[in-house]
Amino acid sequence: MSKNVIEVDPDKFPWLDLRRYTFCLAAENSGIVYLSGQTASEYDPDSGKVVCKGDLLDQTRVIYEKLGVVLEAAGLSFDNVVQTVDYVDPVALPQYRQTGEIRRQYLGGTPVGSTGFCVERLLRPDALMEVSAIAMSGEKKLINPYGDQFSQVTYVPGVEVDNIVWLSGFIGYDEDNGVRRYSRDTNRQVEQSYGIIGDVLKAAGSGPGDVVKSLDYIAPQALLQYADSAAARRDFYQGSYPAATGISINRLLRPEGHVEVETIAVKSGNREEVHIPEWDQRYRNLTYHPGIRKGHMLQISGQAAVDHTTGESIGGFDMIAQADKAYENIARVLSEAGYSMDDVVNTIEWIAPNGMMGYRGTQEVRRKYFGNNFPSATGVIIHQILRPELLFEVTAVALV
Repeated sequence: MSKNVIEVDPDKFPWLDLRRYTFCLAAENSGIVYLSGQTASEYDPDSGKVVCKGDLLDQTRVIYEKLGVVLEAAGLSFDNVVQTVDYVDPVALPQYRQTGEIRRQYLGGTPVGSTGFCVERLLRPDALMEVSAIAMSGEKKLINPYGDQFSQVTYVPGVEVDNIVWLSGFIGYDEDNGVRRYSRDTNRQVEQSYGIIGDVLKAAGSGPGDVVKSLDYIAPQALLQYADSAAARRDFYQGSYPAATGISINRLLRPEGHVEVETIAVKSGNREEVHIPEWDQRYRNLTYHPGIRKGHMLQISGQAAVDHTTGESIGGFDMIAQADKAYENIARVLSEAGYSMDDVVNTIEWIAPNGMMGYRGTQEVRRKYFGNNFPSATGVIIHQILRPELLFEVTAVALV
């Protein structure tokens, strides 16, 4: 069964005419709803353009109003949200802490896992923040092995629904008499991040082998040392690697942070690693797999314009050619796992700054691979793809 695209009454979503875009507002399967990232964009009849108005707080209110309309169309509410991600323009940082009060107004006291970081910029140049969300229809369970430490913030270490554990992003640190100290060694920070993740998983009755996805958000000062963090991943996963993506962002919200690690774990079902025979030589020494299937979920590692049989990049500096190869790789993982592009409920497209000139043309690539059955989506501009000749990377999740 392919995804259920959530239909939203146009009268209740007056901000944009969605027919011109290659994504849907939300897609659902197996009781899991992935919402597209929302900015404060709205059509302005005076200028005839789509714009984002106001300061960060004004824009945050519009974002959550939009998310609320989409949740309602899915038969859900903010009580069902299990995870949010805030993509923040650096110029908005002075006001970012104040957005917590707006989150409280919409989320109330419901537990939500969350991650926030600074991108290079958002696709809409006047947007100050974009927020994506995931919701589930089952009963939520708070996962918090740290007690009152999270009482003053608008997120929790983890949330569990129907044996899926959604964790917040974590930056590793040492604590000395109540003072957090951040190592200048990237591998040490990542090792400490996994210490926190391990605590949260243990509190949920889970463990490293249940992790199906990890996303590493990498600050620029950590790029030279980032390869060393594979040692921390090996120690934590002991060979049971997840699907994974490493993204170089503008900066983490905590400036001392090198890498923030966000994970999802599935406690039930058989764990299946997706192996593609002609890719095995390349992936053999890596600390992640092309895809991990567990329960209803298939998580796919970030794919770019790389020929995994040779390790070479494809497409030169042609954005459309690079996007086509990235989606070809996504389709190959899906096919090997017994899925199709119709099963994809969400994509995140990561765009290098020098790829923006050709990014609009990638809509035709999405039409080629998805037809008219688009998943939800988020697209942001990051500091760079880890391989600097690459312009585009995409992660995907499928549900059946």
